[in-house]
Amino acid sequence: MFDNYSNYDSITNDREREEKLMQDKRERCHKEGKLYFVLFWLTVLGTPVIFLLSLIGGIAGAAFDVLFDSQAVLYGFLGIIGVISLAAGIVTAVILFILGKEESCFKAAGIAYIIIALSSTVTEFLPDGLIKTVLELVTLIAEMFYLFEFINGSIYILAGVDNYIASSWETLKKVIIYLFIGIVACVILVFIPIIRYLALIAIFIAAIGAIGILIWEWVLMFKTARALKNF
Repeated sequence: MFDNYSNYDSITNDREREEKLMQDKRERCHKEGKLYFVLFWLTVLGTPVIFLLSLIGGIAGAAFDVLFDSQAVLYGFLGIIGVISLAAGIVTAVILFILGKEESCFKAAGIAYIIIALSSTVTEFLPDGLIKTVLELVTLIAEMFYLFEFINGSIYILAGVDNYIASSWETLKKVIIYLFIGIVACVILVFIPIIRYLALIAIFIAAIGAIGILIWEWVLMFKTARALKNF
């Protein structure tokens, strides 16, 4: 009889421990969901804002250069864009570092994002040349590294929360790899005269595919944030 009571106490303690762990996970997911929503809006709103500022800056700078033979306005807009990009990058990196407490992939993504923000800002003010080309290459590599680390982190935090969205992130990662390989292959094929134009068409199609991937990523970010917050 005493053994039965002992087993009952053990079961009760295990159940309470599981409930406590589940409650802790819910609270953690709720906090992560809020942070993830901030990342989502920074990403979705930041892209068109930077694009519009760049467009306005280019038009204003060109007009000012024609009228007054000066590029002061252009560099002024570039400065504004650089400051906004850097500020958004710092906020994004801080959020990624906070998420990195649970998954190191986010911390690595945060480091990559700082590199992206700094190199992009510096590149805006550099004249064409070797240094600018190297920085642009560094930015591209950092962007790829950030993207994959961010996806891996997203897959990790969705474990036990929403496996369907996690598998969608996995699929997105594979599609990005295939697209990248395809673009590299097309760039190489451009130098072959016989199929040059076909390669250029393929690159154009790949560019459209990249836009689709970007939208897909935004959708998954929103779904991930919602799944975490509502867990």
